[in-house]
Amino acid sequence: MTADDAPPTLHDDRLSVEDLLASPRGRSLVFGLAVEQVESLPWTRDEEAPGVEAVVRNLRCLCPVAPTWSVVKEAISDVVDAAVYWQPPDDDDWGTAEIGEVREILRPFAETLVSTGVLDAWSKPLDPDDQWALAWDDKDLNEVNGRHTELPAVFDLETGPTDASIEITLTDLYPPLDGHGTRLAWGLSEWLADVLTTETEYRHDFAKNPHMELSGEWWSTPPDGLWSSTGTWPDGTLIGVELVEDDFGLEGARACRLKLRPDARIAEIRGPEDWADLCRRYPLDVTAQRRHVWFETTGRKGRWVIPDWSRAAEEFDGVHVGLAGYLRAAGAVIDVAEGRLGEEPETVPTAGNTDDRTASVLAGWHPDTTFWLNNVIEAVIEVAEWRYDGDADWWVRG
Repeated sequence: MTADDAPPTLHDDRLSVEDLLASPRGRSLVFGLAVEQVESLPWTRDEEAPGVEAVVRNLRCLCPVAPTWSVVKEAISDVVDAAVYWQPPDDDDWGTAEIGEVREILRPFAETLVSTGVLDAWSKPLDPDDQWALAWDDKDLNEVNGRHTELPAVFDLETGPTDASIEITLTDLYPPLDGHGTRLAWGLSEWLADVLTTETEYRHDFAKNPHMELSGEWWSTPPDGLWSSTGTWPDGTLIGVELVEDDFGLEGARACRLKLRPDARIAEIRGPEDWADLCRRYPLDVTAQRRHVWFETTGRKGRWVIPDWSRAAEEFDGVHVGLAGYLRAAGAVIDVAEGRLGEEPETVPTAGNTDDRTASVLAGWHPDTTFWLNNVIEAVIEVAEWRYDGDADWWVRG
């Protein structure tokens, strides 16, 4: 997974049946496609909300039908939209099921899905010529959620190819705030300081009451102050407007096509081991601030780490979680190492641990997202506007 690694071939890195059945998001995708087939059957249409037992019974009786590309795209959109990391999964969420029987019920559907070849292209590495940065411009929604209510200036250009390459810097991401100047991007050093301070505060709270359930941040992405980008589906739609975790009903976006420096170093997250490798090489202990919220979503108590993005930036310019990498890794407990990486402070919150290993969770990443840790974006070469068409139930450009 180093910057010098040759990109994997599609043949060797294609999603397999075992990949899908071994991961929470993979099982959810297969389950969603299977249920779609069940719900289309005449004898199930009168059931308002069939229970798990009814679904299992019907799945056992079905011969899987190969899904089309559009059906699979809609199914992965549902999977991403339903992803949560801050609460226990639903009782009927088969994506989190570890029961062997459940996997075997889904196996014929996973085999049929893989055999279509629809997922083969999902394993491709980042395409540097097809990277778009997004800025959501739903003003009402932004005001409700306290987000930026203006578009960054670099996005507020006429749509279409730019007359001349618009040179940008990392600080161009944010618009002026309130007349008192421009808000600069939150850098990696500021992010690291905030994480360390928060971890110290949570450990102090833990020392006072080891059984207190304190919810903290649940994501493991780099800070919001960095640029991120996404690619496109075969039909030209931006993947990033359709596959959004926790999107709050977003309906509009502006997109800038980016020109990247040709020597940009990319860390490809193709699966759990690539993520674990980042965590082993650049560990940042977040046990105190993640211990409760990640226990809620995984059922595991133990030590937690995330990558220290400030150190990872010394080796990589961007981190790309592709579609296949997302399906393999998102939401899973990713084993990193035995014991704790680094020194063992007296304040580490270990009460109630169920194992002595260190783990991580890839959480809050939208599929096919690249976060840019360094300034390797040279210019904006095209601007586009995207709107969600509620009647047609898809995103359109224009």
